[in-house]
Amino acid sequence: MKKLNYPEIADAQIIDIRSQLAFQNGHAKGSLNLTAKNFKKYAGAFLSQDQPLAFVVGEEAPDEIAELETIAREMGYAHIAGFLVIDEIPKEAIQHSDTITAADFLKKESDFILLDVRHPDEITRPAPEKNLVNIALEDLAANYQDLAKNKDVYTLCGSGNRGTTAASYLETKGFQPIIIEGGMKAIQETMNP
Repeated sequence: MKKLNYPEIADAQIIDIRSQLAFQNGHAKGSLNLTAKNFKKYAGAFLSQDQPLAFVVGEEAPDEIAELETIAREMGYAHIAGFLVIDEIPKEAIQHSDTITAADFLKKESDFILLDVRHPDEITRPAPEKNLVNIALEDLAANYQDLAKNKDVYTLCGSGNRGTTAASYLETKGFQPIIIEGGMKAIQETMNP
């Protein structure tokens, strides 16, 4: 896969394949956090096959990038522009994700939306009911318009991975989402120490 310079990704869909924590600590504006592990399951819900893909990695040419290219091509993504190393993206093009601890979230009394992106079939630990909206991650691109842009949106999943993906997508749509660190696991541990 070709190594890119930052200006070469201008017309590409930017997919950051780094971990949720690495993404939260700094990512290219407009990028979607899809790790190599969840790319195959969720790429089709968020990415157009008509635009080129550019992957952001944490180090030059990690082992998983070749495998990811194969998976993307098998899924019908014919135009893969290449990859870019996060440290080579200009500082002014980097943004950070907003996060909140489970303990701080549970103290919230203001008006907000709690967006649970787990699939209803997998919910074994119910989320707090206050202002709860459940839109499975794979359905978010088709249903994000149901969310009010004038309210804080807190993203929640089982452990924080899909919550980060959801937040990265919502950022591209003009929202300023806040990721609940550790997801439902952390909320449950906070509520039942």
